[in-house]
Amino acid sequence: MEKEQLLGTTFTCEQVVTPDMTAASAVPGTPNVFGTPILVALVEKTCFMCMDQASAEGEASVGVTLDITHSSPTPVGMKVTCTAKVEKVDKKMVTFSYEAVDEAGVIGTGTHVRAYVQKDKIEAKAAAKLNK
Repeated sequence: MEKEQLLGTTFTCEQVVTPDMTAASAVPGTPNVFGTPILVALVEKTCFMCMDQASAEGEASVGVTLDITHSSPTPVGMKVTCTAKVEKVDKKMVTFSYEAVDEAGVIGTGTHVRAYVQKDKIEAKAAAKLNK
């Protein structure tokens, strides 16, 4: 699939909230509900998997910006579904809008921009920081 063909497509991922996905597991003292860091990871995963359909050999996508509103709590045991829509494709940059829902309604919305990169090059660039 060509990258431009992603425009307008949607991709969906879902997961059931487990105790290790709670805010309390990430930050002790916070509520025992679906944590924002895990919502961020679900958004990243959904958008990554969408872009992966058009990845060339050796290519992957990385997050560039993320705008998130986490508007409603979700208890352990409930399913969360994230649906991302490709709003813009500009060369290697892809802009998404997304909505996350649990079984009771909308829990999060926002936008996410990702960029296609050469996986080996970005890993080498990161590793080079260890030698400084």
